[in-house]
Amino acid sequence: MTKVTLSKGTTTFPMPAAVISVGVGGDANLITLAYVGKVCLNPPIIAIGINTKRHSFKLIEEHDEFVINYPNIDQLKEMDYCGTRSGRDVNKWEQLGLTKEKGKVVQVPLVKEFPWNMECKVVNRLELGSHVCFFGEVVAVHCDKKYLKNDSIDPDKLDTFAYISGNYVELKTGALGSHGFSFK
Repeated sequence: MTKVTLSKGTTTFPMPAAVISVGVGGDANLITLAYVGKVCLNPPIIAIGINTKRHSFKLIEEHDEFVINYPNIDQLKEMDYCGTRSGRDVNKWEQLGLTKEKGKVVQVPLVKEFPWNMECKVVNRLELGSHVCFFGEVVAVHCDKKYLKNDSIDPDKLDTFAYISGNYVELKTGALGSHGFSFK
């Protein structure tokens, strides 16, 4: 096997492509992030990284809440749009015809049209350089019923995608195995 050294910024693993809601009322904005990941089970904590120069940065700092909204594959264009325009210049909700849905716990709106939403309250933040990592405790999770089986997400029904090194990659449906299958 011959290996080549790549840029330190190269990401070789899939990252979720998520649209994050921040702010409230008329100031609510949407930003696409791939720097999203679960970092703790109990309590459930998700970390998101936002560049300090982004319009959404000041909104999350002001309200200490955010919502992670996961689109399905048919909503890829909306997701990309939210990551390529600034909320300083355009109202993404209006431009995309997206509906602000009231959350169960947080004041930041959910994207009604996206099938998965996770309401989060900021419990910590860490300055890392170009980005600040916000740690949000998940306080409510919402999912379209069509993606569930026995009140749990059914991997065979997922129609989503990931982000790898600047590209959106379809995640084919179907589980390869359940956690712990190697014990069998």
